[in-house]
Amino acid sequence: MAPFTLGYAFRQGDVPLDQTLVSDLASLQIVPKNRWPDGSLKFAVIAGRAALAGHTPLTVSLTKGVAPIAPALTTAELAATGVTATIDCGSYGAVSWAGMDWNSPFQAWISGPQMSSWVYRKPVGSDAHLVAWLEVRLFAGGAVEVLPWIENGYLRVAAPSNRSANFAFMLGGSQRFSASIDLPNHCRTPLIAGSALSHWLGDDPQVTATHDTAYMQATALVPSYRASVPSNASAIAAAVATYMPLQLGNHSSAMGMAGYHGSIGLLAEWDVLYLTAPSQKTHASLIVNAYGAGRYGIHFRDESTQRPLLFSSYPNLVVGGGSGISSSGASSKSSYTPSATGTAPATWASSHHPSLGYLAYLVTGRWYFMEEVQFVATLNYLKNTDTQRLLSQGVFQSAAGANTTRGAAWALRSLAQAACATPDDDTALRQELLASLQANIDWNHARYVAQPNNPFGWVMPYSDYTGVGDGVYVEAAWMQDFYTAAFGYAKALQPAISEASNQRLTEFFAWKARSIVGRLGGGAATDYLYADAAQYTVAVAPTDTPDFVTGAGPWHADWGALYAATLKAPNPGTAPGLRGGNFPEASSYWGNLQPAIAYAVQHQVPGAVQAYQRLTSAANWRQLTSGFDANPVWSVRPIQEP
Repeated sequence: MAPFTLGYAFRQGDVPLDQTLVSDLASLQIVPKNRWPDGSLKFAVIAGRAALAGHTPLTVSLTKGVAPIAPALTTAELAATGVTATIDCGSYGAVSWAGMDWNSPFQAWISGPQMSSWVYRKPVGSDAHLVAWLEVRLFAGGAVEVLPWIENGYLRVAAPSNRSANFAFMLGGSQRFSASIDLPNHCRTPLIAGSALSHWLGDDPQVTATHDTAYMQATALVPSYRASVPSNASAIAAAVATYMPLQLGNHSSAMGMAGYHGSIGLLAEWDVLYLTAPSQKTHASLIVNAYGAGRYGIHFRDESTQRPLLFSSYPNLVVGGGSGISSSGASSKSSYTPSATGTAPATWASSHHPSLGYLAYLVTGRWYFMEEVQFVATLNYLKNTDTQRLLSQGVFQSAAGANTTRGAAWALRSLAQAACATPDDDTALRQELLASLQANIDWNHARYVAQPNNPFGWVMPYSDYTGVGDGVYVEAAWMQDFYTAAFGYAKALQPAISEASNQRLTEFFAWKARSIVGRLGGGAATDYLYADAAQYTVAVAPTDTPDFVTGAGPWHADWGALYAATLKAPNPGTAPGLRGGNFPEASSYWGNLQPAIAYAVQHQVPGAVQAYQRLTSAANWRQLTSGFDANPVWSVRPIQEP
């Protein structure tokens, strides 16, 4: 009987609050972590054991039924296996767990009769920063799985710097890992190497649990993709599926560099490949690239709680220097995290940062990945000027230089994912993340909906894209599309915010979606012609100094005037097909706008269906979509095609 664990997302309403699930496997448990607003199951961690034959897939079906009640596995049973674990950090010291140590976990994560999981931590020697961690799973039958990692990332502890040593991991008295690692400040890494994704006390059962990814997309916890990536695609061939500590993997060699990179999007390419071409390799690739997120100096753990920070505890704190965080802001109270020295982490640019850990968590149910999502969200808060983020409210303004329009979009994406991934019973941090998401919704609604503002759905950019003096304010339309998509995705996740804020989200998104719906207009003189929707920049206002704050503008008279100011010619009425914007490349600006219009359709924004049909009925539409099978990141579509 081979043990296995996976995370599983559920579509709203499929498993009502008063129902449970069973399967055709007798040895299986389902532990709920999150529920939808109607109480139905949203996300759970599934574990069990199955009789498997090598290289022979086994399909497991879930059905509604009454699950048998059995006592959960305990830490006493974990200790009874005789398992021991040691993390050796060279000259810094070593820490070990054995016997009674297992009775005192830092956190109990999963409790069940087929698998229970706990998280353990110990400071290393007398070092003020270095901490050894374990995520341990005990299965019925006695199998033990361990994910060990080292972390060098506290919030306010003085003198952060790198920690360089030979790090080794022993399990059951046998050395499983040893490597020389220079761990920069505020970084962390699992102590694994090669194709192994964790360590087992006995033999690794080498079980890969793949999902019904079409169903996963239908849950709305991830976008829905139209791409169908063939198994021999070059993107899959290039996907990194093995791990070495702090590796680059498929991440950008210089986050923030200009141009296309597969890490940019609502989800990164390694995640989308799993959703569009699930296999053992794409599964491994999404895991090791999520492990690779440890190379960024974003892990600011609050030393007073040993968890990611609560915004309300640090209204004025801003990240200090030396952690590789680009374009960070300022503190009105001169309250900064201690400046770091030594080996610098890889550069983190919120303007280009990928979704990190989120899909890996949905797929595996690992606490490690759940925290990674939280670290991303809290770092994006920490790097913004305290007054611009409205202190502990954590508002990501599109006009803030620490964000840029696209940076605010990706920060909102990551915040929404963190609020979604944080378990319902992790009340303190979950409420902080939800409060910040609600504050972002309320702030945008107050500026753009509650008071009259521009009628085109443009949020205030951080600068005139071409400078002043030409008589128009020019903005990158693709950045606005990112912002639209981020709010559309956040709405699809159905965060547990107040009814009033949820209504404001609906109203703000409908307003924001005008920026893409309007650009996919028809041939009337007052329209913007859909064939030219993917211009690199658009003339959003007929002056260099429009007033976005009060909404006074001035603004163009209609979409036709905006089109004429952008294209230097009036709407011609017709066009032979989609054009410009690097058409038909999948990574073009035509690709960039797909998530925005997809969520506009999905959320039933007025005019969105007609705009979408103009797009998809274009004579050369298939030239664009054929490229998505090679580069699927931007192939987002509505869950249900109109």
